[in-house]
Amino acid sequence: MGNLNFLLGRSDFKAASDIIESVSTFPQFNERNENLALASSLLVFKSQSQQCWLIFTSQRIYFVVDDNEVSETKTLWARDREKIVKNGRIDLDMKIISQSKESSKLLFGKMNKGFLFTNSLFKDQTITGLILKLVSNHFLSVEN
Repeated sequence: MGNLNFLLGRSDFKAASDIIESVSTFPQFNERNENLALASSLLVFKSQSQQCWLIFTSQRIYFVVDDNEVSETKTLWARDREKIVKNGRIDLDMKIISQSKESSKLLFGKMNKGFLFTNSLFKDQTITGLILKLVSNHFLSVEN
């Protein structure tokens, strides 16, 4: 696929470790409080030209798009721990809306629009269950 992508003017998708590293350029990223060596990644959407990831650090969840048609990896938004954990408990509304056989939309927290995810990536576990597990692992084990 690499040669075909090259001929089509596309680059290959970045590795999960590169996606995690990419959040370090986001304005809210704080290298003193967010150790990327301890971060987790969750691939949520995959098409021929795009992959979308959630990156979990001790302080934030980031949403990153890796677009191989324009050879760009960009963090679109971040949600702070303080908006997700209230009184030591996870307070995160998530609602799934089916879009098609291939994809669904996840309304995430108090966001206006949410994001698409690829259903086949979540055959064994639900996307909401995985997000809650990662939020718990990264946010509830943090001592402030």
